[in-house]
Amino acid sequence: MTRVLHITRDFPPRHCGGISTAVGGLVRAQARAGLTVAVVSFDDWRPQIAREPGAPAPIETAGGIDVLRLSSPTQVAALRDFARAQHCTLLHVHHGMLWEFAAALRDELRVPTIKTVHVVQRQMNALRATDERTRSLIGQEAAIASADRVVAPSRAAADLLLAAHPQLAGRLRVVAHGIDDSAAARAAAARRADVPIHGPLLAVGRFAELKGTPELFEAVRVVLARVAGAAATITGGVPANRRAEQRWRERWRRDTPPELQQRVHFTGWLSAAELEKQYASAGALLGASRFETFGLVALEAMLHGVPVAATAAGGVAELIADGETGLLAPAGDVQALAAHATALLTDAELAQRLGRNAAAAVRRSCLWKQVLPALLAVYAEVG
Repeated sequence: MTRVLHITRDFPPRHCGGISTAVGGLVRAQARAGLTVAVVSFDDWRPQIAREPGAPAPIETAGGIDVLRLSSPTQVAALRDFARAQHCTLLHVHHGMLWEFAAALRDELRVPTIKTVHVVQRQMNALRATDERTRSLIGQEAAIASADRVVAPSRAAADLLLAAHPQLAGRLRVVAHGIDDSAAARAAAARRADVPIHGPLLAVGRFAELKGTPELFEAVRVVLARVAGAAATITGGVPANRRAEQRWRERWRRDTPPELQQRVHFTGWLSAAELEKQYASAGALLGASRFETFGLVALEAMLHGVPVAATAAGGVAELIADGETGLLAPAGDVQALAAHATALLTDAELAQRLGRNAAAAVRRSCLWKQVLPALLAVYAEVG
Protein backbone atom coordinates (compact mmCIF):
# COMPACT_ATOMS: atom_id res chain seq x y z
CA MET A 1 0.00 0.00 0.00
CA THR A 2 1.27 3.47 -0.93
CA ARG A 3 1.67 5.70 2.12
CA VAL A 4 2.44 9.25 0.96
CA LEU A 5 4.10 11.93 3.06
CA HIS A 6 3.67 15.38 1.54
CA ILE A 7 6.29 17.99 2.43
CA THR A 8 5.03 21.50 1.80
CA ARG A 9 4.55 25.00 3.16
CA ASP A 10 1.46 26.63 4.63
CA PHE A 11 -0.98 23.75 4.38
CA PRO A 12 -4.67 24.72 4.72
CA PRO A 13 -6.35 26.17 6.63
CA ARG A 14 -3.21 28.31 6.42
CA HIS A 15 -3.34 29.89 2.97
CA CYS A 16 -0.58 31.79 1.20
CA GLY A 17 -1.55 31.36 -2.43
CA GLY A 18 -1.84 28.77 -5.14
CA ILE A 19 0.53 26.17 -3.67
CA SER A 20 -1.49 26.02 -0.46
CA THR A 21 -4.70 25.55 -2.43
CA ALA A 22 -3.28 22.98 -4.85
CA VAL A 23 -1.63 20.82 -2.19
CA GLY A 24 -4.66 20.99 0.09
CA GLY A 25 -6.92 19.81 -2.73
CA LEU A 26 -4.52 17.04 -3.73
CA VAL A 27 -4.19 15.66 -0.21
CA ARG A 28 -7.94 15.62 0.33
CA ALA A 29 -8.47 13.92 -3.05
CA GLN A 30 -5.90 11.24 -2.24
CA ALA A 31 -7.51 10.56 1.13
CA ARG A 32 -10.91 10.22 -0.54
CA ALA A 33 -9.38 7.78 -3.03
CA GLY A 34 -8.25 5.54 -0.19
CA LEU A 35 -4.55 6.41 0.01
CA THR A 36 -2.87 6.81 3.37
CA VAL A 37 -1.56 10.37 3.38
CA ALA A 38 0.14 12.64 5.89
CA VAL A 39 1.58 16.15 5.66
CA VAL A 40 4.57 18.03 7.04
CA SER A 41 3.84 21.75 6.68
CA PHE A 42 6.62 24.28 7.18
CA ASP A 43 4.33 27.14 8.17
CA ASP A 44 5.57 30.67 7.45
CA TRP A 45 9.03 29.13 7.02
CA ARG A 46 11.93 31.58 7.25
CA PRO A 47 15.08 29.48 7.85
CA GLN A 48 17.35 32.52 7.69
CA ILE A 49 15.62 34.09 10.69
CA ALA A 50 16.86 32.89 14.06
CA ARG A 51 14.03 32.10 16.45
CA GLU A 52 13.90 31.20 20.08
CA PRO A 53 13.02 27.58 20.88
CA GLY A 54 9.26 27.32 20.99
CA ALA A 55 6.64 24.78 21.82
CA PRO A 56 6.90 21.26 20.40
CA ALA A 57 5.69 20.97 16.81
CA PRO A 58 1.93 20.30 16.90
CA ILE A 59 0.30 17.39 15.10
CA GLU A 60 -3.26 17.86 13.88
CA THR A 61 -5.60 15.18 12.61
CA ALA A 62 -8.53 16.02 10.35
CA GLY A 63 -10.38 13.72 7.99
CA GLY A 64 -7.95 10.92 8.74
CA ILE A 65 -4.96 13.04 7.68
CA ASP A 66 -2.14 13.72 10.15
CA VAL A 67 -0.45 17.10 9.73
CA LEU A 68 2.80 18.07 11.47
CA ARG A 69 3.28 21.84 11.55
CA LEU A 70 6.79 23.27 11.84
CA SER A 71 7.40 26.97 12.34
CA SER A 72 10.98 27.09 13.66
CA PRO A 73 14.28 25.37 12.83
CA THR A 74 14.31 24.18 16.44
CA GLN A 75 11.37 21.89 15.63
CA VAL A 76 12.89 20.11 12.61
CA ALA A 77 13.93 17.08 14.65
CA ALA A 78 10.24 16.23 14.92
CA LEU A 79 10.14 15.66 11.14
CA ARG A 80 12.13 12.43 11.33
CA ASP A 81 10.06 10.99 14.17
CA PHE A 82 6.83 11.91 12.41
CA ALA A 83 7.93 10.32 9.12
CA ARG A 84 8.93 7.09 10.88
CA ALA A 85 5.61 6.95 12.70
CA GLN A 86 3.74 7.34 9.40
CA HIS A 87 5.64 4.42 7.81
CA CYS A 88 5.65 6.40 4.56
CA THR A 89 6.61 4.63 1.35
CA LEU A 90 6.89 7.76 -0.82
CA LEU A 91 7.80 11.41 -0.29
CA HIS A 92 6.03 14.07 -2.35
CA VAL A 93 7.80 17.42 -2.12
CA HIS A 94 6.16 20.71 -3.09
CA HIS A 95 8.74 23.42 -2.46
CA GLY A 96 12.40 23.64 -3.47
CA MET A 97 13.36 25.33 -0.22
CA LEU A 98 12.40 22.10 1.57
CA TRP A 99 14.33 19.70 -0.65
CA GLU A 100 17.30 19.51 1.73
CA PHE A 101 15.04 18.12 4.47
CA ALA A 102 13.28 15.78 2.05
CA ALA A 103 16.56 14.43 0.62
CA ALA A 104 17.91 13.63 4.08
CA LEU A 105 14.66 11.86 4.94
CA ARG A 106 14.71 9.97 1.65
CA ASP A 107 18.23 8.68 2.30
CA GLU A 108 17.36 7.57 5.81
CA LEU A 109 14.05 5.89 4.97
CA ARG A 110 15.14 4.66 1.53
CA VAL A 111 11.92 5.68 -0.18
CA PRO A 112 11.36 7.27 -3.62
CA THR A 113 10.67 10.98 -4.08
CA ILE A 114 8.31 12.96 -6.30
CA LYS A 115 8.88 16.70 -6.77
CA THR A 116 6.07 18.87 -8.09
CA VAL A 117 7.25 22.14 -9.61
CA HIS A 118 4.63 24.70 -8.61
CA VAL A 119 6.82 27.64 -9.65
CA VAL A 120 9.50 27.47 -12.37
CA GLN A 121 12.21 29.38 -10.53
CA ARG A 122 14.44 29.92 -13.57
CA GLN A 123 11.53 31.49 -15.42
CA MET A 124 10.84 33.75 -12.46
CA ASN A 125 14.48 34.88 -12.54
CA ALA A 126 14.29 35.46 -16.29
CA LEU A 127 11.24 37.68 -15.86
CA ARG A 128 12.99 39.55 -13.07
CA ALA A 129 16.11 39.90 -15.26
CA THR A 130 18.27 38.47 -12.46
CA ASP A 131 20.53 35.47 -11.96
CA GLU A 132 20.12 35.45 -8.17
CA ARG A 133 20.68 32.02 -6.62
CA THR A 134 17.86 31.94 -4.10
CA ARG A 135 17.22 29.09 -1.68
CA SER A 136 14.17 28.14 -3.70
CA LEU A 137 16.13 27.99 -6.96
CA ILE A 138 19.01 26.02 -5.44
CA GLY A 139 16.59 23.57 -3.86
CA GLN A 140 14.53 23.20 -7.03
CA GLU A 141 17.59 22.44 -9.13
CA ALA A 142 18.81 19.90 -6.58
CA ALA A 143 15.39 18.23 -6.67
CA ILE A 144 15.36 18.20 -10.46
CA ALA A 145 18.75 16.53 -10.41
CA SER A 146 17.86 13.71 -8.03
CA ALA A 147 14.10 13.21 -7.58
CA ASP A 148 12.79 9.95 -8.97
CA ARG A 149 10.08 11.83 -10.84
CA VAL A 150 9.45 15.53 -11.45
CA VAL A 151 5.87 16.66 -12.08
CA ALA A 152 4.96 19.83 -13.98
CA PRO A 153 1.32 20.97 -13.86
CA SER A 154 1.32 22.32 -17.44
CA ARG A 155 3.02 21.70 -20.76
CA ALA A 156 4.33 25.27 -20.68
CA ALA A 157 6.12 24.61 -17.40
CA ALA A 158 7.43 21.27 -18.64
CA ASP A 159 8.90 22.84 -21.78
CA LEU A 160 10.77 25.43 -19.71
CA LEU A 161 12.14 22.75 -17.38
CA LEU A 162 13.30 20.59 -20.28
CA ALA A 163 14.97 23.52 -22.02
CA ALA A 164 17.04 24.19 -18.90
CA HIS A 165 17.51 20.54 -17.86
CA PRO A 166 17.56 18.19 -20.88
CA GLN A 167 18.62 15.31 -18.62
CA LEU A 168 15.15 15.46 -17.06
CA ALA A 169 13.42 14.06 -20.16
CA GLY A 170 12.99 10.51 -18.85
CA ARG A 171 11.77 11.56 -15.41
CA LEU A 172 9.47 14.51 -16.18
CA ARG A 173 5.70 14.03 -16.22
CA VAL A 174 2.94 16.56 -16.95
CA VAL A 175 0.01 16.23 -14.54
CA ALA A 176 -2.38 19.14 -14.12
CA HIS A 177 -3.74 20.29 -10.78
CA GLY A 178 -7.36 19.46 -10.11
CA ILE A 179 -10.15 21.23 -8.30
CA ASP A 180 -12.94 20.17 -5.95
CA ASP A 181 -16.52 20.83 -6.98
CA SER A 182 -18.96 22.18 -4.41
CA ALA A 183 -22.68 22.81 -4.03
CA ALA A 184 -21.99 26.55 -3.90
CA ALA A 185 -19.97 26.45 -7.14
CA ARG A 186 -22.63 24.39 -8.93
CA ALA A 187 -25.36 26.74 -7.75
CA ALA A 188 -23.38 29.80 -8.87
CA ALA A 189 -22.72 28.30 -12.32
CA ALA A 190 -26.36 27.29 -12.75
CA ARG A 191 -27.62 30.73 -11.70
CA ARG A 192 -25.31 32.45 -14.19
CA ALA A 193 -26.50 30.18 -16.99
CA ASP A 194 -30.07 31.38 -16.38
CA VAL A 195 -29.64 35.05 -15.45
CA PRO A 196 -26.78 37.44 -16.36
CA ILE A 197 -24.74 38.52 -13.32
CA HIS A 198 -24.01 42.25 -13.39
CA GLY A 199 -21.36 42.17 -10.69
CA PRO A 200 -17.95 43.75 -10.20
CA LEU A 201 -14.79 42.95 -12.11
CA LEU A 202 -12.86 40.57 -9.83
CA ALA A 203 -9.10 40.09 -9.47
CA VAL A 204 -7.65 37.44 -7.16
CA GLY A 205 -4.08 36.70 -6.11
CA ARG A 206 -0.73 37.82 -4.87
CA PHE A 207 0.51 41.35 -5.52
CA ALA A 208 3.81 41.12 -7.40
CA GLU A 209 5.47 42.34 -10.57
CA LEU A 210 5.55 38.75 -11.87
CA LYS A 211 1.82 38.42 -11.25
CA GLY A 212 1.29 41.43 -13.49
CA THR A 213 -0.05 43.64 -10.70
CA PRO A 214 1.02 46.87 -12.48
CA GLU A 215 -0.81 45.74 -15.64
CA LEU A 216 -3.78 44.61 -13.54
CA PHE A 217 -4.12 48.00 -11.88
CA GLU A 218 -3.90 49.80 -15.23
CA ALA A 219 -6.41 47.47 -16.88
CA VAL A 220 -8.87 48.07 -14.02
CA ARG A 221 -8.48 51.84 -14.49
CA VAL A 222 -9.13 51.51 -18.23
CA VAL A 223 -12.22 49.34 -17.75
CA LEU A 224 -13.75 51.57 -15.07
CA ALA A 225 -13.19 54.64 -17.24
CA ARG A 226 -14.97 52.93 -20.15
CA VAL A 227 -17.89 51.27 -18.36
CA ALA A 228 -20.13 53.71 -16.53
CA GLY A 229 -21.09 52.48 -13.08
CA ALA A 230 -18.76 49.47 -13.16
CA ALA A 231 -16.94 48.47 -9.97
CA ALA A 232 -14.00 46.20 -9.18
CA THR A 233 -13.04 43.97 -6.27
CA ILE A 234 -9.35 43.19 -5.76
CA THR A 235 -8.80 40.20 -3.51
CA GLY A 236 -5.40 39.09 -2.24
CA GLY A 237 -2.24 40.97 -1.43
CA VAL A 238 1.14 39.99 -0.01
CA PRO A 239 0.85 37.23 2.61
CA ALA A 240 2.67 37.87 5.89
CA ASN A 241 4.09 41.17 4.62
CA ARG A 242 1.80 44.08 5.44
CA ARG A 243 4.38 46.69 4.47
CA ALA A 244 4.78 45.27 0.98
CA GLU A 245 1.02 45.04 0.54
CA GLN A 246 0.62 48.61 1.74
CA ARG A 247 3.18 49.81 -0.82
CA TRP A 248 1.10 48.24 -3.59
CA ARG A 249 -2.06 49.91 -2.31
CA GLU A 250 -0.27 53.25 -2.08
CA ARG A 251 0.89 52.75 -5.67
CA TRP A 252 -2.74 52.20 -6.69
CA ARG A 253 -3.89 55.36 -4.91
CA ARG A 254 -1.06 57.42 -6.34
CA ASP A 255 -1.82 56.45 -9.94
CA THR A 256 -5.63 56.29 -9.82
CA PRO A 257 -8.03 59.26 -10.05
CA PRO A 258 -10.15 59.66 -6.90
CA GLU A 259 -13.40 59.08 -8.78
CA LEU A 260 -12.14 55.63 -9.87
CA GLN A 261 -10.70 54.78 -6.46
CA GLN A 262 -14.21 55.02 -5.01
CA ARG A 263 -15.35 52.19 -7.30
CA VAL A 264 -12.70 49.68 -6.21
CA HIS A 265 -12.77 47.54 -3.06
CA PHE A 266 -9.63 45.83 -1.70
CA THR A 267 -10.58 42.85 0.48
CA GLY A 268 -7.18 41.51 1.54
CA TRP A 269 -6.68 37.73 1.73
CA LEU A 270 -9.89 35.74 2.08
CA SER A 271 -10.72 32.25 3.25
CA ALA A 272 -11.89 29.70 0.69
CA ALA A 273 -15.52 30.19 1.79
CA GLU A 274 -15.24 33.96 1.53
CA LEU A 275 -13.62 33.68 -1.89
CA GLU A 276 -16.50 31.51 -3.12
CA LYS A 277 -18.86 34.38 -2.32
CA GLN A 278 -16.72 36.72 -4.45
CA TYR A 279 -16.85 34.31 -7.39
CA ALA A 280 -20.62 33.96 -6.99
CA SER A 281 -21.19 37.71 -7.30
CA ALA A 282 -18.47 38.70 -9.80
CA GLY A 283 -19.29 39.94 -13.26
CA ALA A 284 -15.99 38.69 -14.69
CA LEU A 285 -12.50 37.66 -13.58
CA LEU A 286 -9.45 39.66 -14.66
CA GLY A 287 -6.02 37.97 -14.72
CA ALA A 288 -2.90 39.86 -15.77
CA SER A 289 -0.06 37.51 -14.80
CA ARG A 290 3.17 37.55 -16.81
CA PHE A 291 3.61 33.79 -16.33
CA GLU A 292 1.66 31.08 -14.54
CA THR A 293 2.94 27.56 -14.00
CA PHE A 294 -0.70 26.47 -13.93
CA GLY A 295 -3.39 29.11 -13.31
CA LEU A 296 -5.50 27.93 -10.39
CA VAL A 297 -7.42 31.20 -9.95
CA ALA A 298 -8.71 30.97 -13.51
CA LEU A 299 -9.79 27.39 -12.87
CA GLU A 300 -11.64 28.40 -9.69
CA ALA A 301 -13.49 31.15 -11.51
CA MET A 302 -14.40 28.85 -14.40
CA LEU A 303 -15.81 26.28 -11.95
CA HIS A 304 -18.23 28.97 -10.74
CA GLY A 305 -19.19 29.93 -14.28
CA VAL A 306 -17.39 33.28 -14.07
CA PRO A 307 -16.27 34.51 -17.52
CA VAL A 308 -12.51 35.09 -17.56
CA ALA A 309 -10.39 37.72 -19.30
CA ALA A 310 -6.74 36.80 -18.75
CA THR A 311 -3.30 36.86 -20.26
CA ALA A 312 -2.16 33.81 -22.20
CA ALA A 313 0.56 33.34 -19.61
CA GLY A 314 2.02 29.83 -19.41
CA GLY A 315 -0.47 27.30 -18.10
CA VAL A 316 -3.44 29.67 -18.34
CA ALA A 317 -3.45 29.26 -22.12
CA GLU A 318 -3.88 25.51 -21.59
CA LEU A 319 -6.90 25.97 -19.34
CA ILE A 320 -8.78 28.51 -21.46
CA ALA A 321 -9.82 28.06 -25.08
CA ASP A 322 -9.82 31.62 -26.38
CA GLY A 323 -13.28 32.66 -27.49
CA GLU A 324 -14.86 29.45 -26.19
CA THR A 325 -14.24 29.25 -22.44
CA GLY A 326 -12.69 32.68 -21.88
CA LEU A 327 -10.80 35.51 -23.56
CA LEU A 328 -7.00 35.61 -23.77
CA ALA A 329 -4.69 38.56 -24.39
CA PRO A 330 -0.91 38.57 -24.86
CA ALA A 331 0.95 38.95 -21.57
CA GLY A 332 1.68 42.63 -20.98
CA ASP A 333 -0.94 43.91 -23.43
CA VAL A 334 -3.05 46.07 -21.11
CA GLN A 335 -5.27 47.47 -23.84
CA ALA A 336 -6.23 44.06 -25.21
CA LEU A 337 -6.84 42.74 -21.70
CA ALA A 338 -8.99 45.75 -20.80
CA ALA A 339 -10.95 45.40 -24.04
CA HIS A 340 -11.75 41.79 -23.20
CA ALA A 341 -12.82 42.67 -19.65
CA THR A 342 -14.96 45.51 -20.98
CA ALA A 343 -16.67 43.12 -23.39
CA LEU A 344 -17.49 40.69 -20.59
CA LEU A 345 -19.01 43.42 -18.45
CA THR A 346 -21.10 44.94 -21.26
CA ASP A 347 -22.10 41.94 -23.40
CA ALA A 348 -24.30 39.72 -21.25
CA GLU A 349 -24.77 37.10 -23.97
CA LEU A 350 -21.01 36.74 -24.46
CA ALA A 351 -20.37 36.54 -20.72
CA GLN A 352 -23.05 33.90 -20.23
CA ARG A 353 -21.84 31.78 -23.13
CA LEU A 354 -18.19 31.80 -22.05
CA GLY A 355 -19.06 31.20 -18.39
CA ARG A 356 -21.39 28.32 -19.24
CA ASN A 357 -18.80 26.72 -21.51
CA ALA A 358 -16.06 27.18 -18.91
CA ALA A 359 -18.07 25.58 -16.10
CA ALA A 360 -18.88 22.60 -18.30
CA ALA A 361 -15.26 22.19 -19.43
CA VAL A 362 -13.94 22.17 -15.87
CA ARG A 363 -16.46 19.56 -14.74
CA ARG A 364 -15.71 17.48 -17.80
CA SER A 365 -11.96 17.13 -17.29
CA CYS A 366 -10.46 19.16 -14.42
CA LEU A 367 -12.00 17.79 -11.21
CA TRP A 368 -9.67 15.90 -8.89
CA LYS A 369 -11.45 12.60 -9.54
CA GLN A 370 -10.52 12.99 -13.21
CA VAL A 371 -6.97 14.28 -12.67
CA LEU A 372 -5.79 12.10 -9.79
CA PRO A 373 -5.36 8.81 -11.76
CA ALA A 374 -2.57 10.39 -13.83
CA LEU A 375 -0.63 11.27 -10.68
CA LEU A 376 -1.23 7.85 -9.15
CA ALA A 377 0.26 6.36 -12.33
CA VAL A 378 3.41 8.41 -11.66
CA TYR A 379 3.49 7.04 -8.12
CA ALA A 380 3.21 3.50 -9.52
CA GLU A 381 6.27 4.10 -11.71
CA VAL A 382 8.49 4.53 -8.65
CA GLY A 383 6.60 2.39 -6.12
